[in-house]
Amino acid sequence: MFEKLATGSEVIWANPFGPISGAIIPRISRVKDGLTVYNPGMNMLPLPLMGGFNQRRRLLQIIFYLLERDFEPELVWIDSPGAVGIAKHYAKKGALILYYADEENESTVSRTERKKVAAAVDLIVTPSERLFREYEDYNEKTFLLEGGTLELPPDDEEEEGVSEEMLEQKLLEDIHQRLREISAIVERELG
Repeated sequence: MFEKLATGSEVIWANPFGPISGAIIPRISRVKDGLTVYNPGMNMLPLPLMGGFNQRRRLLQIIFYLLERDFEPELVWIDSPGAVGIAKHYAKKGALILYYADEENESTVSRTERKKVAAAVDLIVTPSERLFREYEDYNEKTFLLEGGTLELPPDDEEEEGVSEEMLEQKLLEDIHQRLREISAIVERELG
C-alpha cells in the first residue's frame, strides 16, 4: 500500500510494531524512490508480559526519529491509537491527520481511547462496519471503505480451484480499491 502511495509522494513509513527480529539499533531503509521505511531496534524485552512496554518503547523511538527530522508533511496517516501524540504535533503544523481503523489493530482499544483518537484526527477511514458505527459517533468525518473487506481462507484450509496467484491478485485489487477511496477522500479534504 505504501509503495503505491509513494509513486506520487514522498512517504516515510514508521513501523513501530514490526517483528522483534532484526537489527539491534534502529534501521532506516530507502526501499525505492519516494519510500523510506524506519524500523526501531530489536525488541530487547522478550517476556510476553512486557509486550505493552515494548510497544510503547518502540513507538517512542519512532516519535523521536520523526521529531528530529522536523519536516512538514501534508498528510499524516496513523493506524495506532498510540500514535495520537505525534499526530497532534503534526496537526499543529497544518498536516491533515488520517486514522485508518481496522479490526486487527482495534482489538484492544477501549471506548476512551477511541474518543481520544477521534478528537485528535481530521479523518477516520475504516473497512469495518462495526468500527465505522463506533467512530462516527465521535467524529463526523468517518468514512466506511468499500474495499478492505477481502476474506482470506485460513492457512490450513485450501479452497479448491483457488491458487496463491489468484489470492494475491485479489489482495492487490483490494488494496488498490482502498487506496482509490482514501485518495478521493483526502483530495476532497485538501481541496
